[in-house]
Amino acid sequence: METIHEPGRDIPVLDRVDVIVAGGGPAGLGAAIAAARNGAKTMLIERNAFLGGVATAAPMPQLNVPDDKISGITRELFGKMIAEGSAYGGVQITFDHERLKELALETVVAAGAKLLLYSTVVGPVREGNRIKGVIVENKSGRQAILADVVVDTTGDADLAAQMGAPYVKGRESDGKMRPVTVLFRLGNVNIARTVQFARQHPDDFSADPKRTLLDIEHGAVRIEGFYKEVKAARERGELDKDIHYLRLEGIIVDRGMAWVNNTRVYNVDGTNALDLTRAEVEARRQMRQLVDFIKRDVAGCENSFVIDSAASIGVRETRRIRGDIVLTEDHFANDTVFDDAIVRCYRRAVPGKEIHSPDGGEGGEEDEWSRSVVSPLRSFQIPYGSLIPKGVEGMLVAGKTISGTHEAERWFRGIYCCIVVGQGAGTAAALATKQGVSPRQVDVKALQARLAAQGVDLGAPIPVPAVPPMP
Repeated sequence: METIHEPGRDIPVLDRVDVIVAGGGPAGLGAAIAAARNGAKTMLIERNAFLGGVATAAPMPQLNVPDDKISGITRELFGKMIAEGSAYGGVQITFDHERLKELALETVVAAGAKLLLYSTVVGPVREGNRIKGVIVENKSGRQAILADVVVDTTGDADLAAQMGAPYVKGRESDGKMRPVTVLFRLGNVNIARTVQFARQHPDDFSADPKRTLLDIEHGAVRIEGFYKEVKAARERGELDKDIHYLRLEGIIVDRGMAWVNNTRVYNVDGTNALDLTRAEVEARRQMRQLVDFIKRDVAGCENSFVIDSAASIGVRETRRIRGDIVLTEDHFANDTVFDDAIVRCYRRAVPGKEIHSPDGGEGGEEDEWSRSVVSPLRSFQIPYGSLIPKGVEGMLVAGKTISGTHEAERWFRGIYCCIVVGQGAGTAAALATKQGVSPRQVDVKALQARLAAQGVDLGAPIPVPAVPPMP
């Protein structure tokens, strides 16, 4: 590759804090709130004008877990939204992503954390194998922010990788990653008519009652199918070869709104800007095809229109660190109990069944997951050791990039799990700064006690001592 030489320069230090949270997605949101509430001088850095990441920028405005299973900061945020009418609970949680943008900012500020928006974290400040801060770039130029602990919630483990932490990108066997997606939202959808069609043609929809959820009376609707209509359109050349079904979710019945989660672009590396650019162009080409198809062939959508589309492409998988513990699907399938568990999460999953295979064919005739498999709600624990990157001190990683295999990632990458794992990371970061130790040396029992006091479901049978005072 051709190169140029960039001369050295002095970088101004913008601030010194106890904890930096790099990235304001679901994990970063949980981490920043928790770190600040536990007494650490905290700064949250985010490239967008708002927080929430995949929940607001992608956006994926739905948690596919019952509202009585979420805990910690996730329960606080979405419980408030349900109470005020900007989210709908029950067997799943559908929410107004615009309201979450507001609430996220309000909660971070109320917790006492500093915010730095419109800023991209471009690298670490390091001293040997210890991270001492980060470099950011924004309209003010290039700046440094120093801290005792950095929580990498970039969504791609960018800082951990730059620090030399070992990681795996994509599937271990070949490096392939799950497809990326641009979601878009439709308005003026006659949800009642769409639900009626689905009830009348059950063979045309997923057999899983939580993937084809038709409880319109309680506002709980998610529709996955229209297999025959999609196949016919694809054979006519009206839909892309990688589109095999239609998924409507994030549905708000009384507003006639539904999000379409169907564009699929494969063989994309979400850490490569050229790949992301190609994927964005391709996904939006598919989006136009889908809009035309939906208005023409989908019951209840004849008079629908596009309200908006994602501000950022949804990337399901990139890097995963190798930490002190490497999570596997066996851990989740067997509900392994970890002595250092920081949360019990929930996910609708079936061991060995892939929802978004890197190989394509999602929702196709050979994809039994989408068509016939009923996925039960399963619980599993996340251990603290999966947040600690090998070979790096002063750092924690939270979100879908924690230490695990490709198969394991599909269990822990959901929004709920990312927020509450971020809460664990932020609490641990605050404890580390107060105790003057690296996150690797944090007293796990003290961490568990503090998380339990914050309403986090750790999961039995972990004995939790009394909450120790903050040093």
